Amino acid sequence: MNCLHTEEYTEKRSRFIALLYEVENEKAFKEVFQKLLEEHAKARHVLRCGYFLNSFGVPTLTSSEDKEPVSSMKRLSALMERKKTVGYAVFIVRYFGGTKLGASHLDRIYFALGTELLKRVS
Repeated sequence: MNCLHTEEYTEKRSRFIALLYEVENEKAFKEVFQKLLEEHAKARHVLRCGYFLNSFGVPTLTSSEDKEPVSSMKRLSALMERKKTVGYAVFIVRYFGGTKLGASHLDRIYFALGTELLKRVS
């Protein structure tokens, strides 16, 4: 599976890499997640949300903030549902730069990166 689009952002030495993938089901979603965990083994967090068809052909949302104190991935998955972007997943990798950014600031960064990626979905 190839990444469709990437956005990068750096703030106070923390590096954020947002990736958009096309996924057709939960298996593909989990495969991409495992691949990213291996590629970015030194990353502190890998947040994710996806909207794909389950084994019964029903659109299914999934999201995880990976222990970050934010709700941006849940909000992003709700946006994916409103925009009917079935078959796509957003992953955001964070390399911690040593300075805490605060939950509300992190929330804005993650949501902004995710919405920027979703603009690429036609």
